Amino acid sequence: MAHTFSPVSNFFTRRVFARLLSTFLCCSILVVKSWSRLGGPSAFLLLTLKELVFSAQETLAQHLEATILSIMGAFFGIGLSTLARYIASLRPDHSASSRAIPAVFLVSIAFLAGWAKSRLPRLQFSARISCFVSIWLLTTNVGVSSGSVHAATYFLWMTLSAALICLISNMLLLRWFSTHFARTVANAFSDLHECLSITMDESFSLDGANQNIASRHKRLLDQLLAESVQLDLAYSIAAFELRLGRLSVASIKPLIAVVENTRRELSWGSLRVKTRRGEKFLYPTMTPAVNLGQVILESMKHVEATLLYVFERTAGTLGPKPPGRETSTQILHRLDQARDNAREMFAGLFRGMKEDAPKNDYMGLAYDASDHFLFLVSLIEMANEMRRALLVANKILDLHNTSQTRVWYPRLSWAWLGIAPPTVIGDDRDRVMFDDHHPERFEDEHRLSVTEAREGLSELVGWREANLSKPSLSKFTSRESLQLRSIIYGPRITRLRFLFAACIRSIRHSSHLQHAVKNSIGVMLLSLPAFLSTGSQGQRWFNQAHGQWMIISYVWVLETNTGATWRVASLRIAGTILGAVYAYITWLISHKNPYGLVVMVTLADFPISWLITRTEVSSLGVVASITLPPIVFSRYLDSNANTPIIVLAGWRAGMITAGVLAALAMNTFVFPKHCRVLFLRNASRTLGLLSQLYLTLSRELFKRDRAFTLGDRRRTQKLELETRNSLIRLSRLIVALRDEMSLLPKPMMQYRNAISSMHTMLDILTGLRKIREYIPVREAVSGVANDRRELVSCVCISLYACEHAFRARQPLPQFLPSARHAQATLISHVKQSMHDSQRVLGLSHLYVSAEGEVLAYLVDTVENLLGIGRTLFGTAEWLTGGPISVHSVMVPDTEPETHHGWHSVE
Repeated sequence: MAHTFSPVSNFFTRRVFARLLSTFLCCSILVVKSWSRLGGPSAFLLLTLKELVFSAQETLAQHLEATILSIMGAFFGIGLSTLARYIASLRPDHSASSRAIPAVFLVSIAFLAGWAKSRLPRLQFSARISCFVSIWLLTTNVGVSSGSVHAATYFLWMTLSAALICLISNMLLLRWFSTHFARTVANAFSDLHECLSITMDESFSLDGANQNIASRHKRLLDQLLAESVQLDLAYSIAAFELRLGRLSVASIKPLIAVVENTRRELSWGSLRVKTRRGEKFLYPTMTPAVNLGQVILESMKHVEATLLYVFERTAGTLGPKPPGRETSTQILHRLDQARDNAREMFAGLFRGMKEDAPKNDYMGLAYDASDHFLFLVSLIEMANEMRRALLVANKILDLHNTSQTRVWYPRLSWAWLGIAPPTVIGDDRDRVMFDDHHPERFEDEHRLSVTEAREGLSELVGWREANLSKPSLSKFTSRESLQLRSIIYGPRITRLRFLFAACIRSIRHSSHLQHAVKNSIGVMLLSLPAFLSTGSQGQRWFNQAHGQWMIISYVWVLETNTGATWRVASLRIAGTILGAVYAYITWLISHKNPYGLVVMVTLADFPISWLITRTEVSSLGVVASITLPPIVFSRYLDSNANTPIIVLAGWRAGMITAGVLAALAMNTFVFPKHCRVLFLRNASRTLGLLSQLYLTLSRELFKRDRAFTLGDRRRTQKLELETRNSLIRLSRLIVALRDEMSLLPKPMMQYRNAISSMHTMLDILTGLRKIREYIPVREAVSGVANDRRELVSCVCISLYACEHAFRARQPLPQFLPSARHAQATLISHVKQSMHDSQRVLGLSHLYVSAEGEVLAYLVDTVENLLGIGRTLFGTAEWLTGGPISVHSVMVPDTEPETHHGWHSVE
């Protein structure tokens, strides 16, 4: 992510030089009238097209793809607009039909472009340039048959000239190789290395975690979470990218899962104060754990170096040289050996403690050191993950040494069109559009639920059997009314009603069609003055003020949710004002001097390029850039123009601002799609997924002594992936929610805490799934089945209460079953069951102790979610008096029999 304030030394990149060169060449062509004449009186739109759709990207492959798609979009708009002008020319000039035909075509093109922008993000530039050229061609000289061919020729010249100039500039300066995804993965392994180093230093200290180290550890975990989320998006972009290189990005795709799993395993054990009772277990495990941790750290460094070497060397630079293949094999061998030694050492420790069971409460001591055992379990799991990473590193190193540089083409598919490329994400922060590509799964308040619909069908069948087969007439029911009802509720009509209901539901719940409707309605209303009768006051005003800029601004600012529209609108208004002021100053200095115009416009591209490439307010620079040409070059290119420049600057700024405000009004008042509503609904859905995942894991635990298929495991992992994707959508929605304006302040901190807690719970549930694969069924499951059912019930009821609160925005119940009480009871009974067991279980004791710590984390997270829900939505109180402290009745070390099993959410 670009920082708002970057050092000046990092400003002059290849992309910036390419932008400056293309701006200089476009200005030079405009001031040569023998060339600019080919573009007509509006040839200054060459600079506008250069900035909006053909501007330089990070790599030449990205720019080439954007150029091809944009040219196709321009040809589509020019072709349809020319067809509309030709059909209109068959009607008498200035007639109503000659004006209506272009209007219908313009609205249709806006509808298609709006749908494509929402449904197929990769075609966003294509959709925009189609609207751009159609607006100019169909709203100029409306009702007049002459000049349509010349207008189309003008736009063909401007489109191809802008595309060719930018392509030549970028071929000279941009890189051909893209290594962004590989560098992102390598940075993630570097952060994993640092985070594990801190954990290793602090985990074997009995003095407790240093506060500064603990905060650094927390920041690293948060950073790793953001990087893990970003890796999925980066891979989706890189996999559908036109690029040069020796290796496909799919060769390192498995490392995404390695990073995510390792991050989760690191997040299981936070830096807690260790108890002195656990020292008996701490010292014997220190040596094998430290050895295993050191090999894991070495493996992480090796994978990072291999990634940088393989991909950076392909890009033409010498990255860090990785160890040779023999060294890689040695690291893999040492990793396996250290992992096996640690497992054997841990198992032997518990076998030895079992022999002293009559003398020592070894399970009690084990649970005192359960946080330490949880870290040991995570070390074993991290070793397994790094083994997979080392195998991938060896594979890509071999492929790099035996492969040649080639072109990797994207597979043309709906998936390719549905992924937003970097050229789109880097412009107007369109990454917040993600939610509109995932249809909502919530029931509409005006729509029957599935249960209601089934009951309605059941009653309909019963009515048919009772009334149609043997109609019983009364004074209130006639045979004709029964026949009528038999037609309405007949099988064929019922099937037609189902089909019609499905069509209406698809339209109402399709965000893509809704955006297309908004786009076409706005274009229709804003362009209406252009299609009024010839000589009318509205048409004269539209032509004088060049109302096309108002429509274009509307199309550019209209985003797929309200928060994104507010942000883009504010930036574009500010950019319009800055661009208009600079354009007026440029005219005062240069007037019609071609050298002065070229120099001043090129100089303006320095701060504009900095805004676009180095800040998060790229829209500010884009709109400032497109505001300059219509003001600076209009009098130079059109000798018949006599409008004062100050008036012209005012008209341009006013029209662009009007379009921005129209888009803002459309997405705020007419068709609002508030991110806060989307956030709360998606948060409710995510809580439901977490509850479902916990139920599934608990069901699998009780099925371990029965038939447990691979399909069950895949369903569980699929549910984990769906939950993770839902959390990713929530994380991105919070960005758009921050930009959304409202009269009352929003509790953004609590919203972020809710997302963080749900992320933590997903990590905990993933840890439970892995740990429970090794716990003994007889002692830790079957013998305490009732206690486990009680804990599952308490957790699920609490999650359901939170889910309902987020969905309905209703207060939480004042009292809920205490998950803390259930967890303490379960741990107590598991301790006794393991102590009384006659079997020598070895390493299973380690996993049982670790599970107890994970369950404690789970209860903490559930109570945190309840606290967030109470803060946001309140409590439905029925018992008066002072609030009951949650922590006063939920101390796990006290006897569970003294608790009543319920707690207040206050």
